[in-house]
Amino acid sequence: MLEFGSLLRLLRSHLALTQTEMAEFLHMSQPVYSRVEAGRRPLSMTALQRIAEFLEVSVEELVFAFFLLDDNLKEIERRAGDPVNKLLLALARKYRERLPARFKDAAALGL
Repeated sequence: MLEFGSLLRLLRSHLALTQTEMAEFLHMSQPVYSRVEAGRRPLSMTALQRIAEFLEVSVEELVFAFFLLDDNLKEIERRAGDPVNKLLLALARKYRERLPARFKDAAALGL
């Protein structure tokens, strides 16, 4: 399963921003932001909201974009016997068509 930081790195690269620029936008230092991208530090809800606003998507779409990346969805499907994963699969079916294509294919995105 891919880390959420991988999606952040992808989005940052699509926006042609450096880690320093993204960190400044999120009101954090570059080393802290680097740890967020590396999956070694969680992203605050405030930072998540700022990213979503900047991308003109909802926080819900941003979070589901992470879960619905092909590699993550395959992992969730592989564990479909788990009640939580069953719920995630149901939500995935509902939201997958609504997401922009750029959020769906991890391989095409270079993740």
